[in-house]
Amino acid sequence: MAGLVVLVFLLRHVRFSVFLARNGARAEGVIVGYRETSTSSRMVVRFLTEDGRQIFATHDSTGWTASRNGDPVVVLYDPGRPDQARIVDAPWLSSWVRVMFGLLAVALIAVGMLFAAVTWG
Repeated sequence: MAGLVVLVFLLRHVRFSVFLARNGARAEGVIVGYRETSTSSRMVVRFLTEDGRQIFATHDSTGWTASRNGDPVVVLYDPGRPDQARIVDAPWLSSWVRVMFGLLAVALIAVGMLFAAVTWG
């Protein structure tokens, strides 16, 4: 079950990324700060939309990223909801975290299927 939950969250992320790649607008932005809670950390990105509006959007951060205030980034955003921007290019950005979660989901599902086969066998 845990593998399916991880897989669902990963697929949601990938689906939104594909949507932005097809329908989103591209903009150059800059990291201007962080919003942290006891359970998460989100980078705050400032950028201008195509129509000149200044947007402050948050982007999920991980403990593995090496972003700093003032770092230039490239974002994709939905023109109808620019606050839902996603960083798609930055010097420190890596896709290995998504790969790691995908492998974790597959491993958890495989272990669950193995336990089910042993139990029913």
